Amino acid sequence: MKKSLLALAVLGAFAGVAQAQTSVTIYGSFDAGVRNQRDIDAAGHSRTTMSSNGTYNSNRLGFKGVEDLGGGLNAHFTLESGFNSGTGALNNTENRLFQRSAFVGLGGQWGSLDLGRQYTVAFKTVGAYDPFNYKFTGIIPLTGASVSAGTRVDNDIQYTGTFGPITARAEYALAEATNGGRVSNHAAVGGTYANGPLSFGAAYTVRKANVGTATAVNLQDNKNWTVGGAFTFGPARIAAGYQNETQDRATGGEADQKNAWIGGSYDITPALGLTAAYYHTKVDAGALGVGNTAAGKRGLFIVGATYALSKRTNFYADVDYAKYKDGLENGPSAITGQSSLRAAPGQDSMVGVSVGINHLF
Repeated sequence: MKKSLLALAVLGAFAGVAQAQTSVTIYGSFDAGVRNQRDIDAAGHSRTTMSSNGTYNSNRLGFKGVEDLGGGLNAHFTLESGFNSGTGALNNTENRLFQRSAFVGLGGQWGSLDLGRQYTVAFKTVGAYDPFNYKFTGIIPLTGASVSAGTRVDNDIQYTGTFGPITARAEYALAEATNGGRVSNHAAVGGTYANGPLSFGAAYTVRKANVGTATAVNLQDNKNWTVGGAFTFGPARIAAGYQNETQDRATGGEADQKNAWIGGSYDITPALGLTAAYYHTKVDAGALGVGNTAAGKRGLFIVGATYALSKRTNFYADVDYAKYKDGLENGPSAITGQSSLRAAPGQDSMVGVSVGINHLF
């Protein structure tokens, strides 16, 4: 009898340990297809490519883990790597294994506090009112075209809390600099309201950029704010947003970049969806302080369609047209920096067509 009680006690102890173990989920997205672009150089040539980091949905392989610590508290982590679907290579030139995400944190009813490489507050906020819900990100300029807001940031301390329809976010990213820790420090606050068919949000980001020389650190403010909203009615959704970035220049004055967008989507059938949007970008005073006073504009119109073969697999296609004006025409001879927003040398427009398949796992 005593041996039986002892065995039950030991089994109970091991059961408690097992319950406290971390549960790990492996997930990812594999996007493969072809894309054709016209007028990619001064001669007006076209190019068809397969290699990409995901045309419709970004390629990723991720690991998420969570451990129940009791009392409503949990520990969790995310490690996420990106890859090129045409070559299998990492999606970045720095050969970072977990370039997409690498953070660990604690969570509870009060929210979540995470540390490491993470998506920025601005990125998470804008996602609520992007007409394409962050699809075709290599084509559409939003937070990725921003110096301060950005898509991800290193050494980030980030808080997220959801209270009813409101989600609040705040972050501070350490620059790990030796001059008092000010160079390139990144701080942001943001919030999203989602209640039924209506959602809207706003975020503000500030970063101290070093625009000086090797012998003299000259700190200039880089500020970014964004606001927008979306409304869903039946099978349709409309969304619009605005983003403004200002960079103080070492020589005086400011450099600006503004993005405005509007678009909508409609589910023709449960399997077939159509989305269209227009994105307008304007840069002024040397594309965020890179050294000249040129200004330019880009207008991007994009139509995309998806057909779901299952909950995890879909075909996609898009047609996009970009028109460049003033300093964003003619490639490197105009505004330097922000290469994703410039036309090819000798060109003022570009047409792209993409088709492919995306699988989630």
